[in-house]
Amino acid sequence: MTNSLRHALLLALLLIIVGSGIFLTKIVKLQYPLAPDEKATIWDFEIYLEFDGRDDPARLAVYLPAGDVERTFPQEQFFNGPFGLSLVTEPETRNRRAVWTYRYPSNRKVLRYTAKTIGETASTPLPTSFTRNDPPPPAEEPDPVKRQAFIVWSADMRRRSADDASFADLTLSEIFRTGSGNQQSADEISVLMNDRSTTLTRLELARETFHSQGIPARIVNGVYLTEGRRRVDLQHWLEYHINGEDLRFFPNGEPSRFFTIWYGDNQLVEASGIYELDTQLTLKSQQNAAIDIARNTKGPLRAFNKFFSFNDLPLTTQLVYKVLVTIPVGITILVFLRQFIGIKTVGTFMPVLIGIAFRETALLNGLLLFSMLVALGLAIRFYLERLQMLLVPRLAVVLISIIIMMAGITLIMSDSDQSIGLSISLFPMVILAMTIERMSITWEESSPGEAIKQGIGSMIVASLTYLAMSNAQVEYLMYQFPELLFVLMGLCVLMGRYTGLRLSELWRFRQLATS
Repeated sequence: MTNSLRHALLLALLLIIVGSGIFLTKIVKLQYPLAPDEKATIWDFEIYLEFDGRDDPARLAVYLPAGDVERTFPQEQFFNGPFGLSLVTEPETRNRRAVWTYRYPSNRKVLRYTAKTIGETASTPLPTSFTRNDPPPPAEEPDPVKRQAFIVWSADMRRRSADDASFADLTLSEIFRTGSGNQQSADEISVLMNDRSTTLTRLELARETFHSQGIPARIVNGVYLTEGRRRVDLQHWLEYHINGEDLRFFPNGEPSRFFTIWYGDNQLVEASGIYELDTQLTLKSQQNAAIDIARNTKGPLRAFNKFFSFNDLPLTTQLVYKVLVTIPVGITILVFLRQFIGIKTVGTFMPVLIGIAFRETALLNGLLLFSMLVALGLAIRFYLERLQMLLVPRLAVVLISIIIMMAGITLIMSDSDQSIGLSISLFPMVILAMTIERMSITWEESSPGEAIKQGIGSMIVASLTYLAMSNAQVEYLMYQFPELLFVLMGLCVLMGRYTGLRLSELWRFRQLATS
């Protein structure tokens, strides 16, 4: 392997790895969709507080969606009215609270908090601030009977389990599934469950049991994202971490998606100085483009949205790049057709430029108009050859002739209500003039057959590049994932090192293979 080949392979590999790595990061981590029309459900969540003020100093502390959850689409808004607002974060639990205050409120008042989210799933990772910290020691039970029952019962759970995972499963089974416990500890579990009839109190017992064995666990309060409702019930579940695995236990069945609000066993709202408080939790779903959700991703990976995206540019600039980033796709197809198939074209990248022009005229109209203009232009070019004109003046006359022909066809077609004539003005005149000049030179220096062959090859390549560059899926991928340009560049480097026979050459010398 030569030094230049080694360098080319390393460069191509590096470009492909970089482009593919960024592409996969946006797909897997940022949840970028692969299809332009893919939809995702966004949930509008609202905390609605309505109460009476009676000229007493008022204070309302309300838990907000927790700040340590890796949310994909976090947007929130406060509607405070005349109240003052301060946001407080609890350092130990990472809970967030909105504290609304007012000196002397009167009459009926309303406070609102709204947020947008796609929620979380059972696979959403737990924060490292929770999983890496040792759990606090279990709270001291003031009742000596319950304290002794807890010691005996937890020791029995540990004896009947093989590891922390089986201990957790057995504990949750005995707490939440009555009748499945061991008869030897039936008295102890009966004492512990005597005044624990609600889901929240039973989760407290499970959390304390886990803490006694050194297993990080916490109670989570939130809502299930199942259906839009005006009044949504609060749900409670348990999060715990065992042997590097994040686990959740949902007493009422595991939902497909949920929304975490706060941790612990405190109430959602703590209020003073107000009367007749009415608290409502509301959910409403709406369908949005999945790409819009991915663009609004927060967190450390947001830099990918800034440096590998055109979405922050002005709209007019975005529209320009939406076309420009598809040109390398056409160029890569051109390189493949020339290096491996052996199709001959007029000029190097002239067919790609013609394919871009076809975006405005459509394929069939473009082929018809281009062939007509090139044929007429060649006739004028051969006539000018008899006048023995120099190159630049001759090109100028050809270019002016093309403009005259384009204007004439447009006027004729517009009078007959044919839209095909209106799109002809979008053809690049300079490209037409250069194509005519190159074909005429090939006609004279090689043969008319060679010139026609190159013209047909150019039309084939231009058609293929047009179909690729105008494809909605290709346009979406190249615009939303511009890092794929690195992959295309690497492929072109690899194809540039190919020096073997082309397919057309194999067909040309096929008789030698049989002889």
